[in-house]
Amino acid sequence: MQIRWWFETFSLPCRPDIERAVAIRSANHIKIRFNLQSPNQPDIWYRNTSAVKPGAITGDMHSINKTNFAILHWFGLRFEPHFTDLNRQLSELYCTREPSTYKKCLIQPAGQIDLDLITREKNNLERIVATLGMKEMTQGTLIRKLCAYTTANPTRQAVFEYGRLVRSIYTLKYLRDPQLERNIRRSQNRIESYHQLRAAVAKVGGKKELTGKNDIETDISNQCGRLICNAIVYYNSAILSRLLERLEAEGNDRGIEALTRISPVAWQHILLNGHYTFQSSSEIIDLDTLVAGLKLG
Repeated sequence: MQIRWWFETFSLPCRPDIERAVAIRSANHIKIRFNLQSPNQPDIWYRNTSAVKPGAITGDMHSINKTNFAILHWFGLRFEPHFTDLNRQLSELYCTREPSTYKKCLIQPAGQIDLDLITREKNNLERIVATLGMKEMTQGTLIRKLCAYTTANPTRQAVFEYGRLVRSIYTLKYLRDPQLERNIRRSQNRIESYHQLRAAVAKVGGKKELTGKNDIETDISNQCGRLICNAIVYYNSAILSRLLERLEAEGNDRGIEALTRISPVAWQHILLNGHYTFQSSSEIIDLDTLVAGLKLG
């Protein structure tokens, strides 16, 4: 059975815009597989073993450091964090020309990026990219090595200057494009909605969020909870996909439009507490029966 609400975010075929919106809304809720939570977003991306290959990574202010913008840009990804205080971001806005060039502009740059330094350190930067690309070194290790250098080290300065360049471009886009800010805010809301689902699953039966007497048991507990959450999102996505097919067959444009505003991260209809009996029956859930009584529009 094809789940159109699931893996279509990053490899969408040519479809109507409304179907694209429906697919994107669901796939953005997928919890990818990784074993790290830190400001080192590239490390999280490298350790992703799921089938979902994101083209953009977002996060809150804690996800920002001096290298994330540069490293993710080197590997073709967009780092799009959510800025909570735009005024503070102006102090991180740099230009490539003389700052005096922008003296009549409403927004003044905080300084000038040293493009010559980046050019001179091109070979060293390429070696860093190759080392990261071959996974011979993690971003966390790179940060520790760079911080061990003196502040006058040209390679360290070049990496940070490149990060300033990419960050400044993104900041300008963020300021000029309200839709970009709204999209990123929605992404943050999706993250929070998943965290709420994960917390609800973890606390079933009055348990703590994580159980286990050692690291292995804690990891097993965490991965079991993650599996249950993904199963719930998949179940909801299967229902919504079948409902989408029915609405398309009926030509119900209002219903399809309403469907784009429904999140697959919902558990009000899921009985998390109770006694469960697991069976080996191969009986398939009849999705048509489940959606028969659902009406939208």
